Amino acid sequence: MCWQDVLIYFRNLHLSWNPDLFDFQITIHGYWPNTQGPRDDSFNLGENPQYIVTFSEQAIKQKPTLWILLSRHVTKQEQEGTTITDFLTVHIYKNDQNKERIWINRKSNCLLNGAYTNNPHVLVRYDLSKPSDKVVSLVLSQHKKSNDLGYTLSCYCTTNFTLGRPAKELPYKVELKSAWTRETAGGPPGSASFYNNPMWSFEVPAQGANIHIKCSTIKHIPLNVMVVRAKQKGLRVKKLGEEPVVDTGNYRNGFTATKRSCLKTGAYIIIASTFEPQQLGMFYLTVTTSIPLRIDNIE
Repeated sequence: MCWQDVLIYFRNLHLSWNPDLFDFQITIHGYWPNTQGPRDDSFNLGENPQYIVTFSEQAIKQKPTLWILLSRHVTKQEQEGTTITDFLTVHIYKNDQNKERIWINRKSNCLLNGAYTNNPHVLVRYDLSKPSDKVVSLVLSQHKKSNDLGYTLSCYCTTNFTLGRPAKELPYKVELKSAWTRETAGGPPGSASFYNNPMWSFEVPAQGANIHIKCSTIKHIPLNVMVVRAKQKGLRVKKLGEEPVVDTGNYRNGFTATKRSCLKTGAYIIIASTFEPQQLGMFYLTVTTSIPLRIDNIE
């Protein structure tokens, strides 16, 4: 077949390698429904399909190379020549022994941002060399997700590894709907009106509790959520007397989340605030915990 015939009869040309070059391989198949996660995951990655790759200390010393092949399952419509609108990639993030989900695309923990493509295959390479590479997260991502999608994820490596899922979410969940209004949009710590921000109180019993918090709002509002010790249950916090015990960190537009934290027995207050006073809008707060906790709004 001459090159001109190739151009006429074929839409794509894919070059492959001999998989036998890699002694260690794992392949899994998955399905990503359109209803799973936001259409635009630039704010919230946490609901995307995620996988954990784990290496031993001995394996890291060998400075292995990890190849990740993500293959989108081709539909009948695509075979018939329909324009493909599914742009897919895989990102790689640092993780740790807790193997939690990656919720936010932070520069501090991003090892590699994949390039989006509507080709059926995405190939990513990562060279591991540091102790912090022992546990990494693979996060699938779509640009403006619009369709259900089946996929195959294949990992090839020069040393032994394991491929699994992130840790399960904590079993008990409380979902709260609230708003920053003209009366309650108090702004950040240090603001004279910080006292007015939405606050909730809860108590942790003697055995302690693990807690994870995430919060979402409209995209143009930068938000923060923190947990502080309560001097007295049910009283508002006028100003921060000590560092928060749980904090989402820098203010982020649209969505934020904490890391999973262990709280000792005592009374606590959750505070949701915006970067500046009088930034108004609805927001949704989700609190997951290892034991049932009663969370009460502070009037």
